[in-house]
Amino acid sequence: MAKIQITEQQVTIRLDWWEKISARRSHLSVPIRAITGVSVVADACEVAGALKKAAGGTQARPNDVTGTINTTTAEGDVDSTFSACHGHGPGIVLDLDSATVNHIIISTSEAEHYAQQLTQYIG
Repeated sequence: MAKIQITEQQVTIRLDWWEKISARRSHLSVPIRAITGVSVVADACEVAGALKKAAGGTQARPNDVTGTINTTTAEGDVDSTFSACHGHGPGIVLDLDSATVNHIIISTSEAEHYAQQLTQYIG
């Protein structure tokens, strides 16, 4: 399962080897200054599916079994989302500006902890 590493300068999403294969990418890092919002959600896979659907564009790099696993970068006309979600459980959503994606969604039981850490660093 993806892990989140937070420093004062950046957030790094560290993917397991099998997530790297399904996402067709390695770890993902974004600067703290690019984060415009942080929220904790009850069902990360559901939110990832809704954002992907709302993007309305094409989907690149998919590995998506609705409600079970969603490791993908969904690209729409004006919005893109990277997600690494598994099952129906809590997660964290990062809203970004001036980054390679507009949203990052990670399923994690530590969503509250990560959100508290991030709110210390974002304005």
